[in-house]
Amino acid sequence: MKAYDTIIVGAGTAGCVLANRLSTDPARKVLVLEAGRAAPRASSIPALWSSMLNTEVDWSFHTEPQPGCKGRRLYWPRGRMVGGSGALNAMIYMRGVPSDYDRWAAAGCAGWSWKEVLPFFKRSEQNLRLGASPLHGGEGELVVSDIAHVDAVERLWLQAAQAAGLPANEDFNGPRQEGVGLFQATVKDGARFGTGSAFLAPALARPNLSLHTGVTLLRLIFEGTRATGVEFLHNGIPGRVTASSEVVLCAGAVGSPHLLLNSGIGAADELSRVGIRPLIDLPGVGKNLQDHVNASITCATHKRFGIAQAADEEAALHMKLWEQDRSGPLASNWSSCGGFARVEPGTGDPDLQLYCIPSANRDHNRHLSAGPGITLFSVLQRPRSHGELRLRSADPLEAPAIDPRYFSDAQGSDVQLLVEGIRLNREILRQAPIAEHLGDEISASAGAVSDAQLRDFVRGHASTLYHPTSTCKMGIDDLAVVDPTLKVHGIEGLYVADASVFPCMVSGNTNAPTVMVAERAARFIAP
Repeated sequence: MKAYDTIIVGAGTAGCVLANRLSTDPARKVLVLEAGRAAPRASSIPALWSSMLNTEVDWSFHTEPQPGCKGRRLYWPRGRMVGGSGALNAMIYMRGVPSDYDRWAAAGCAGWSWKEVLPFFKRSEQNLRLGASPLHGGEGELVVSDIAHVDAVERLWLQAAQAAGLPANEDFNGPRQEGVGLFQATVKDGARFGTGSAFLAPALARPNLSLHTGVTLLRLIFEGTRATGVEFLHNGIPGRVTASSEVVLCAGAVGSPHLLLNSGIGAADELSRVGIRPLIDLPGVGKNLQDHVNASITCATHKRFGIAQAADEEAALHMKLWEQDRSGPLASNWSSCGGFARVEPGTGDPDLQLYCIPSANRDHNRHLSAGPGITLFSVLQRPRSHGELRLRSADPLEAPAIDPRYFSDAQGSDVQLLVEGIRLNREILRQAPIAEHLGDEISASAGAVSDAQLRDFVRGHASTLYHPTSTCKMGIDDLAVVDPTLKVHGIEGLYVADASVFPCMVSGNTNAPTVMVAERAARFIAP
């Protein structure tokens, strides 16, 4: 490969945005390296996102055994394709709340307060319903729209949730987050429209932008303490490429710290123990891992809702509808409704996110139910339990040890909040008009009534909601990996720009904040 000005590692959510923004300068030669290949057709069809789990487009990570989860190793899907996890997710567009970003600024991230990041959210957004409002953008590349198909049971759930005391909310990215309603998503005309489609695809026509897929990164190349390129395997063949200006890591909360550690950037003593010569002693690399953890319950229904259990003939009709005009049940993302609730006394912003899923399938859709039903999620928003990612060996091809340390907080508040979330979901299910459509709650949660029983259920069945962050945290403290301009401390010409730089978790889905981080990175690199 020839030399470039900028190398972007990862064609995921952030990498696609950066590739577009930085290549607008025709004098800047930009190379994007991606381990996966093109996203499959299923990625375009909103309802089929879960069909890609545990396939060749999924890294299919698993955590270390989690003492707080009864020793279980939890499945962690992450996208391995152009578009990254943004080509694998449920497409929900959620920014978080202003206090999330004000907390970042207060923690030493100057320039990252809500007032300062809002223009960057708006810059990328093209909101088809809310674009003319002060809090939204109407002219950006990323189309944000109402989900084209909403299942009947989702509307029943919304009415029941309001009967249970949760207010209606027509815009979770508006003046307040609390309440229930229909989510918006990165969907255009009934098809997924993530950053791969919105940002990267149109930019690839530029002669100064190159995308290479099937590239497995091994380590960074340095001249002294300046990053000058990367070493990789391209379709199994070793290679290297150099950058005259900068290398930008956009490999996500797993991939970015993994590459830094393999390159000798991390806690010196830990690197030495696995046989890697430390280049920069940066003890925060891989630390501070945070994730949204979910506890769900499933309830049988008297009739089938959603598209689960559809017979072959019916499924073929659904596909025909989608192919004709992007309509019908396949235009649903399976999670078009939900909301936010506050259950911990004395807190300001919501501490739980809720979803109503029109299916009784569980375990990331890997456990297929024999009967119809719905599944209600309660998701912890700001976990007090933090974990880490570390190397198992000096082999860059070996997956890192992922240890989120779920439910390790000393006060036990993380697990208790999810207990309260289950109780709230049960209260919603008791309300009209949904109650008359329901049968019994399904095992194993059905027998859990007391606090102790519910805590035991949560520990035995909790799962990730696919939002790992903060393993290369931004800041100025001893564990900070990047400064507030996203430059890696102690290294010239090296940036990180993805969800790994979040100093702490945001309230809601992490895709939109990752787009915002990439927008800011582009401005730092090319003012």
